[in-house]
Amino acid sequence: MFELIIGLRFIRASKRNKFLSFISVLSTFGIGLGVSTLIIVLSVMNGFQKEVRDKMLSVLSHIEIYPLKNDEKSLERVALDLKNFPQIIGESVFSEAKAIAIAGEKMEGVIVRGIQYNTEPRVSDILKQIVSGNSNELTKKKYAVLVGSDFAKQMGVSVGDMLKLMSTEMTQSIIGVIPRMKSFEIVGIFNSGHFHYDSSLIIGGYEAVNSFFKVSSMSGVRVKIKDVLDAPLVSLALENESKQPLFIKNWTDENKNWFAAVQIEKKMMTLILFLIIAVAAFNLVSMLVMTVNEKKATIAILRTMGASKTSIVSIFLVVGLGLGILGVSVGLILGVLGAQNIGMIIETFEIVFGFDVLPKGIYLIDSVPSSLQLYDVVVVSITAVLMTLISAVYPCYRAMRLETTEALRYE
Repeated sequence: MFELIIGLRFIRASKRNKFLSFISVLSTFGIGLGVSTLIIVLSVMNGFQKEVRDKMLSVLSHIEIYPLKNDEKSLERVALDLKNFPQIIGESVFSEAKAIAIAGEKMEGVIVRGIQYNTEPRVSDILKQIVSGNSNELTKKKYAVLVGSDFAKQMGVSVGDMLKLMSTEMTQSIIGVIPRMKSFEIVGIFNSGHFHYDSSLIIGGYEAVNSFFKVSSMSGVRVKIKDVLDAPLVSLALENESKQPLFIKNWTDENKNWFAAVQIEKKMMTLILFLIIAVAAFNLVSMLVMTVNEKKATIAILRTMGASKTSIVSIFLVVGLGLGILGVSVGLILGVLGAQNIGMIIETFEIVFGFDVLPKGIYLIDSVPSSLQLYDVVVVSITAVLMTLISAVYPCYRAMRLETTEALRYE
């Protein structure tokens, strides 16, 4: 018990040694800064992954199934096969084609998706994301479309305007081969929050899209499952148990490279920030060595009074762990507060410096998300404490090896 009391007293550096006191504060502050920064960065990385995934799945389905034979009978057989999978909670037939959208003198490459209005809510939230117009018009007007908010801004169109779509198919006429074109009325504008889809996806009725694009469109079935993380396994099971050849893709295939890049960035940032904590721990080593040198006489007196080498080691372990835990605790508080208020911090930063931290065209989302996870907080805290414990090993060894007579010679 006396080891703890003496160790806590040693934490308060001698008032005569201001430099030692400064090193103690610097080491503790460095550990706290590293811990808080690491928690905030991991929370932002987790938030990015969750935000992008959620925004993707509000537009995309969990699984998309395409029969290699692009006909209605093949789609019906797919629907029958799906009944054998209890993981599936929703399905909807759709078609998709590539096209060029023309509005005035502006042209843009787009993906046109034909949906069944009644069953689409089973697999996505796109019809709930209308910010202008009325999605019900898709059922009343054959050649009607919904466009994304960023697409509408880029092309300068709004609800009620006509939008020409040019198919990749070519038709033969008396003047030669010409592309097929059709005017569609914009009846609604949606905002999913995902720049890629808000700028390049156009939603139309299933029958209208099939009627116009014909052979250039691919028809399939969109599927929603109970747990989005099971999508790869369910996709594999569907492919293995189907009685017809299928092409199946799931949501993890979309922006696969982006998710992989985020994972690599997360690992590298974690490593770099742990190095910050390691540097602070090295400062702690210096401080403890200086403390051992300063407290030589005290150590010698304790040894002559019967304190064992183990007790001396315990005293300096208390010093190292005490400063480490103090730094980790401060970092923990700052990190949690920072992660929970990162939006306000970034907004203030943008106002002060006058630029966007997240340009939508690059990062797909326009705000900094944060997802604070208990697992990350615990791992970071435990690792930081262990690093401080390891940093105390050498100073403890020096204190244990101190010769009593040598230490008291000049006292």
